[in-house]
Amino acid sequence: MVPSHTVAGLISWWLTYSLIVASLLLSPADAAEPERVSIQKLLSPQASSYQQHLVTIEGVVRAFKAEPPFPGRCLLYGRATFVLEGETGSLPVEILGSCNPGAVEALPKEQDRVRITGLVHVRKTEPPRDVRIVSTQIQILESH
Repeated sequence: MVPSHTVAGLISWWLTYSLIVASLLLSPADAAEPERVSIQKLLSPQASSYQQHLVTIEGVVRAFKAEPPFPGRCLLYGRATFVLEGETGSLPVEILGSCNPGAVEALPKEQDRVRITGLVHVRKTEPPRDVRIVSTQIQILESH
């Protein structure tokens, strides 16, 4: 049996910790609009300055590959990868999926023109650079 004062202390610590984490995650800096950037900028020598930043880019979906549902905390639907081809280059994009089975219907299709908001992942900074976007939001601008 755990003494009640220890349980109360743990609960108090957990609540304090949760509030600190929440305040960091919801800071005003994160509330700003994602920066609109060109693919060229993300492939430039300054790519590492965008690491883990939320950005918005536009382009055409190429080499689209839907992934099968994946078991996790829930069955993840709508997972996919594709290459976003823009006016200044191309970047791989990953869609991590959702617990919602309807997520598959919201996926873009080959040759759709899309606006992607996502987190930048710079895996290699030296040429040829390995930069990709993990999508948090996709807006289909023109469907084919």
